[in-house]
Amino acid sequence: MNKKSEDWLKSRLGEIKSFTKYVKPKSVVDVALKAGVEPQKVVKLNQNENLFLPKEFLLSLIDEVIGEIDPRVYPKEEETELKDALGRYAGLPSDYVLLGSGSDQLIDLIVRTFLRKEDISISISPTYSMYGWSANHLGVKYLEIPLKGDFSLDVEEILKSSKGRTGICFVCSPNNPTGNQFIEEDVTKLIESFPGLVLLDEAYVEFAEKSLTEFVKDYENLIVTRTFSKAFGLAGLRAGYAIANPEVSNVTSEYAQFPYVLNCIALKLALKVLDNIGKFRESIKGIILEREKLIRRLNGIKGVKAFKSDANFVLFTVTNSYGRVFDEILEKGILLRKIGRVLDLRGCLRTTVGLPYMNDLLIEVLSSIGG
Repeated sequence: MNKKSEDWLKSRLGEIKSFTKYVKPKSVVDVALKAGVEPQKVVKLNQNENLFLPKEFLLSLIDEVIGEIDPRVYPKEEETELKDALGRYAGLPSDYVLLGSGSDQLIDLIVRTFLRKEDISISISPTYSMYGWSANHLGVKYLEIPLKGDFSLDVEEILKSSKGRTGICFVCSPNNPTGNQFIEEDVTKLIESFPGLVLLDEAYVEFAEKSLTEFVKDYENLIVTRTFSKAFGLAGLRAGYAIANPEVSNVTSEYAQFPYVLNCIALKLALKVLDNIGKFRESIKGIILEREKLIRRLNGIKGVKAFKSDANFVLFTVTNSYGRVFDEILEKGILLRKIGRVLDLRGCLRTTVGLPYMNDLLIEVLSSIGG
């Protein structure tokens, strides 16, 4: 490598290192080593996966898919079939649908497609880190507006902080990590008044009371992102979609999205999920019932306060050092998500709503430690 290219590369790598780093959660292998157990015995409650769906059922669907695809051929009809099915699922024509490799890829795509460096990106705090990560990589200003004390949206402050500058406002509802779904009136007021796009992230909406997807018919500046990773148990296959005004979805798809963004296995499997939607709704009902039970049991432990959730996870605080509590739980082979401070709340942890035996073990260990 010549001196000029070496200097250029070092300079560019230095710039990249100034970006926000995506920190991956602890791996099951690391936890197993720390706890002295086999990896398969680790209780993984840190990434909001749907553990209620039987693995065997999903593998049987994959077996069907493997028999139906030709891996030598680029997917085409599969994309059309899935968009048609998603349109029916969302109650909208298929030209409202934009496919993506998980909702993360779609969020990043929308940021890179619609934002310019002179624009503004704005979101709430705390919330999902991907919005800031994508904006930061593009060099776009990213503002975080704290939620109110009851975890509701501070719509007036969001609009005030935007100062009339165009850009994207990100709203995760139900919100991660607080778990609450924002009231419809606040979201619609934001959509109507924000001078740019509003990206409504509904990754967890199947666990909540209502989706606002239908609002894309009335608001051209609304994009709703959804995923197959949470309620539908396909986190390992990376399938997602967005719902938007047809002009927005079509322009994004034709001019900005990668060709063949989903592989044929993910496309076919997502279609089979929608064909078997009753089975998936059963698991969602099971999670919701277990969620309410888990919240009650957490609140029954001295020093612990769990919050209402509209998602498949629960945020809770502990009176003792949350780092110590996290580590002691980790030593028992249970992996939670360490959150830290949320607004004025210190010592926050987050747990996926696991299978009953997983939640039993968490309650047992947390009770013995004390919150």
